Amino acid sequence: MQGLAIADEWWAQDFGCAPGELRPARAQVQAHTARLTGSSGIWILAAGGAPLVSMPADVFVSHGERAKFWTSALVSDEARLLQELSGLAVGRVGKVIGPAPIHYGSAASLDLRDAVGASHIAPEAAIVSELRDACGEAWNDGGSELSEDVPLFGAFDEANRLTALASYKVWNGTIAHIYVITHPERRGRGFGRAAVAHAAEHALGAGLVPQYRTLQTNTSAMAVAKRLGFVEYGFSVYVRMQPA
Repeated sequence: MQGLAIADEWWAQDFGCAPGELRPARAQVQAHTARLTGSSGIWILAAGGAPLVSMPADVFVSHGERAKFWTSALVSDEARLLQELSGLAVGRVGKVIGPAPIHYGSAASLDLRDAVGASHIAPEAAIVSELRDACGEAWNDGGSELSEDVPLFGAFDEANRLTALASYKVWNGTIAHIYVITHPERRGRGFGRAAVAHAAEHALGAGLVPQYRTLQTNTSAMAVAKRLGFVEYGFSVYVRMQPA
């Protein structure tokens, strides 16, 4: 799948390595470099081999050698990962976000028949605001990147109410990172899947590689990826930390 080579290029640029180094036999650990320079948290990517781990400089000094023995199974287990980070100042380590499986789609892998259930919509503030208000805190997980300067794809219920909204942000001119949010009282009825399918269809038409990433614990979102034919690439983990 050509899109996987594009994905490899993107992640290699993030970690400042060659694409061929993304799947090491043992954990590769470094202080932040390349596009991760300046990040206060720990970024981890597991794309089929042992994990790549990028840390703030002080954490690399104190925990870098220990992290060389981390495995993909360890970094996907929040309790074990936090235990490995013991010794840092109390309150320094915050929330662990992940594992978040990363999926990519292509014209060959994706089944986008559900796209007919959504449409490309204009950024009408009223209907978008109504959905945002209904979603509450969940908007920050799936809808925070939906804005007027990106394409919007909406699915409407039988009462013509905007029920799901998807969009995508273009990364590096090649990848379409898809976001989706669904009304909390109308989930499980295919609206979110239709919106994602339409976003992916639009991205493919623009010559982009659709990317879909969600938390592993979000079973409904994971089901959308499987139903539409997205191919799992690996997973990411982010450890939110307070700066030293």
